[in-house]
Amino acid sequence: MSHPAPASAPAYSAPRRQMWLWGTGTVADALMIQTFGLVLPIFNTGFGLDAVLLSWAVMLPRLLDGITDPFVGHLSDNIQTRWGRRKPFLLVTTLLGAVLVAGIWWANPDWPKSWQFGYLIVCATLYYMTWGTYSMTHYALGYELTDDYHERARVMAIRTVFLQLVVMAVGWTYWLAQRPAFGGEIHGIRWIGAGMAVLIIATGLVPVLGCKERFARVNRAHEPILKSIKQAVRLGVFRTYLAVRFFSAFGLVVFNQLIFYINTYHVCGGDKGLATKIIGIGTMLTVVLSMAVLPFVPRISRGLGKRRAVILGCGIALGQACLMPLLYTPANPYLQLVAAALTAPLIAIAVVLRDAIVPDICDIDELENGTRREALFTAVVSFVYKMEVSFCVVLVGYLLRFSAFDQTSKLQTPEVLTRLQWFTFTPNIVFCALALLFAIRFPVTEAYMADVRRKLDARRAA
Repeated sequence: MSHPAPASAPAYSAPRRQMWLWGTGTVADALMIQTFGLVLPIFNTGFGLDAVLLSWAVMLPRLLDGITDPFVGHLSDNIQTRWGRRKPFLLVTTLLGAVLVAGIWWANPDWPKSWQFGYLIVCATLYYMTWGTYSMTHYALGYELTDDYHERARVMAIRTVFLQLVVMAVGWTYWLAQRPAFGGEIHGIRWIGAGMAVLIIATGLVPVLGCKERFARVNRAHEPILKSIKQAVRLGVFRTYLAVRFFSAFGLVVFNQLIFYINTYHVCGGDKGLATKIIGIGTMLTVVLSMAVLPFVPRISRGLGKRRAVILGCGIALGQACLMPLLYTPANPYLQLVAAALTAPLIAIAVVLRDAIVPDICDIDELENGTRREALFTAVVSFVYKMEVSFCVVLVGYLLRFSAFDQTSKLQTPEVLTRLQWFTFTPNIVFCALALLFAIRFPVTEAYMADVRRKLDARRAA
């Protein structure tokens, strides 16, 4: 006669205060990578470095960073120190990241271009590796904050609050650097970089000093990295999860790279001022509406479930992608803001809940393989995304060439604009549809994870 499985103990959750202390570290994370986004315009227009050299100086370090991510993640999962597995990495990368944010702008405009290129590529390599290490160990520390299926959504929502605040603030950084009081954008960004360095140290040290590591002494038996990566990739639920993220991002990255050209030359008839103004309004609208719904994420997780919310988000993204060709019209340039207003909050919820699935996958991996690998899973996700973005950067260049786009002309021919619209909108529709198909196939539900946690609790208690 079979007996029902014993009920599991209440799921562990760190105090809410500790969740917010961890979330504060997101400011350092976001400042590092968001500030680096200013390298392209400032080194191009301020230092006068060629755009082609700039693209290589940015892309090559990112490729190297993506390749090394799994190795660093594996090291963080397996290292044994008196301070834990995550905090030594967070401490070192916080301090190094602050130095790089302040120091990357100190190239001399009078240097030969080859020196500027060399300086930038060295700084960019250190920059990406520092940020990548900080980000993955910070994520991994956050995954340990709770075992509760729905509280994990709250943790990711807290992170997103800090992230969106930084996105809004950094959006004005280039404008601020150009204020006359600084005497030029190069001097301006140097002062701003110094201020950001102080803020990175102040926020990056908060999780180091304020958070407790639960699994600081696990994985005592060191496991070879290739074996760890192979076990992670063999996990069926993880492969499905990666597919959802990959297809969700691919079309969107291509879209975001090309939509400036659609806005400027198709919607606004060559008026860059109007095009950038609309894009800026759309970004602010998206951030504000996304932040407005974040407090409701835990309740939505309980009512709808993470899996169904991700499916719904992918479906909404597909609907939005199908509407985009109709909303980007010269007849009404501001009509495109409708899509942001209607879909941004729902997509934001889906993205937060999608990120909250990673610790569930870590639990499944621990049950099947007996190890905790939060940083490795974060690193593999990061590796796939970085390779994807690097490929998309190259792809977009070829799409512009195939469209016969003429960067020297304010107006483009109807044939060029038609090709640009196909290249911009079609990939987004196709890849959003593929993301939806894989989201429907994702098997992990609340009941599934409750069974996993019961078995893990029994194993840990033995």
